[in-house]
Amino acid sequence: MGNAVIYARYSSDKQTEDSIEAQVRACREYAGAHGLNIVEIYADEAISGKGSKTAQRRQYQRLLRDCGKGLFDTILIHKYDRIARNLGEHVNLEARLKEKGVRLIATAQDFGNTNEAKIMRALMWSLSEYYIDNLAAETKKGLRETALKAEHTGGVPPFGYDVVNKKYVINPLEAGYVRKIFDAAQAKRGFKQLIKEMEAAGITGKRGKPLKYPQIYEILRNEKYTGLYLYSPTEAKNRADRRTKPDSIKIENALPVIIDKAQFMEVQKIMNERKQSGRKANYMCSGLVYCRCGAKMHGFTSKRKGHEYPYFVCSKKCGAPVLHMEEADEAAIQYLRELLCDDNQRLIADALRQYQAGEGSRMEEFKGALQKRIEEKRRQYDALMKNLASGALPDEIVADIGRQMKEIKAEIAALEHTEPPKDFTVDTIRSWLEAIKAAPDADAVHLLIERMDVKPDPEKEKTAFNIQSTLKTVLGKNGCGGRT
Repeated sequence: MGNAVIYARYSSDKQTEDSIEAQVRACREYAGAHGLNIVEIYADEAISGKGSKTAQRRQYQRLLRDCGKGLFDTILIHKYDRIARNLGEHVNLEARLKEKGVRLIATAQDFGNTNEAKIMRALMWSLSEYYIDNLAAETKKGLRETALKAEHTGGVPPFGYDVVNKKYVINPLEAGYVRKIFDAAQAKRGFKQLIKEMEAAGITGKRGKPLKYPQIYEILRNEKYTGLYLYSPTEAKNRADRRTKPDSIKIENALPVIIDKAQFMEVQKIMNERKQSGRKANYMCSGLVYCRCGAKMHGFTSKRKGHEYPYFVCSKKCGAPVLHMEEADEAAIQYLRELLCDDNQRLIADALRQYQAGEGSRMEEFKGALQKRIEEKRRQYDALMKNLASGALPDEIVADIGRQMKEIKAEIAALEHTEPPKDFTVDTIRSWLEAIKAAPDADAVHLLIERMDVKPDPEKEKTAFNIQSTLKTVLGKNGCGGRT
């Protein structure tokens, strides 16, 4: 009889403490049926499964620390999204557990040891991330009409503006300092004296904290001061894109102008000239490339005469030559396109049909999560209604409550019209695989490629690779395996 532990988690916005008990019960039943002895239970309550929240899950972190102590050889969870809703987190966890000799089993999604098991786990990880992203995007539909009117959609307005009846208005005192900041940047002066002046005058940012260099940088990059209204329903990953919102709703001259366009563009040019070129690179094949000696190869960037040259180098410094990063990227992209041929996609589709057998329970979970959110918003609406009915309130408080009620009502309407995710069908997954085949990205590479072993051949112009796919157990020797 092997030793096992249970990990359970619920999110504050979707479930209650009762779901912890249900998860533990399901895992205990699985353990009893498979001859596993439960030695410990780890449970995180009211914490999201998003990647950014992983460090806050204390019990999850304790579980990871205990993996190397030899106390257990199996971790039981109810479903894969209890561990994470992030593809990268799943991939990293699997590699870490494999190194420790520990296996992870999702009792409600245990596909066994068949050929389809590995691809089904990988697809479940990817679908879990897509599920939460899709639901989050759907709930923002009610804010689109507000954005088209160039009205405030929530959050804290930029320093220099206030919001009155959902419209941006200039805060004269703050706007004066915004102009001073831009004038200093345009004249290429420092901000030391200006920061001291604001501190002496008691000027703080919208969250009550003093304005320092990071806040000044954000002010100088904010195009709203030129009168441009920007709204994006989703936050971009790149910091610069979060500021400029390239895919957002943009309305010129919709906000009161604090800084004219000419001055703003001149300041951007000055800042771009000063910006450091060095930044952490996002290597497509990072963590997948292995040297001919068997050690992992790490990415680095060499800079010469103003140019950057990305390479992979052996982590053990065995003396093997560096590998041009574009060679690995090109090989990975070409491999995925060959891997996702029509015959292989048919094999994957057969595995997905088995996965569809559990569609009913997934739809019920989706509807339950959606209903909980709607009920929560209705409770917020009712609480505001009671405040209005409690007695005479100042006009500005009444207006503020009315604005909040209108926003909540729009969110409820959006939630009520939210459709179940369409990502659980074979046709949709095949379309997704076709999209990967047409334009592979880093996520696709890490999902479908297990490792890339360098096989240098002096007779060839480019380095050869032996590439192993995560789909080899599903597609068989003829379907994928390795490639040189």
